[in-house]
Amino acid sequence: MDRAQFEIVGNVGKVEIKEIKNGKLALLSVATSERWKREDGEWTEKTYWHRVAVFPAAKVARIETLVQKGTRVRLVGQIRPGSYEDNTGRTKYTVEFVVGPFGDFEVLARGKPREQAESDEPGPRAKRGKAVTAAA
Repeated sequence: MDRAQFEIVGNVGKVEIKEIKNGKLALLSVATSERWKREDGEWTEKTYWHRVAVFPAAKVARIETLVQKGTRVRLVGQIRPGSYEDNTGRTKYTVEFVVGPFGDFEVLARGKPREQAESDEPGPRAKRGKAVTAAA
């Protein structure tokens, strides 16, 4: 059997869980990046976003409980070519990343809890071992 396979290791930006006919589907936006040194000695970094569909029920359930923005994941699955017609009638070609029954999903590091990520605001930093108090 021939196959086109991918492996993505990156950080989740967005998680969408959708109801489908046979259960649920997880759609993940995953960021990967590469870094290189230019000829002038400066470092440059480029970030790429990948949309990955995950559909086995057990994997979707794990995503619902373990994955949030910032979670570092490893995904292995199939690459599927696709196409659609846009509003002008022109055919557009896509590449779909799909984690199916024979794919793999692994959490490498957890993101910040939602409550903590939302309350993280820049503010005064305490020095180690000393408390910071506000003057009245």
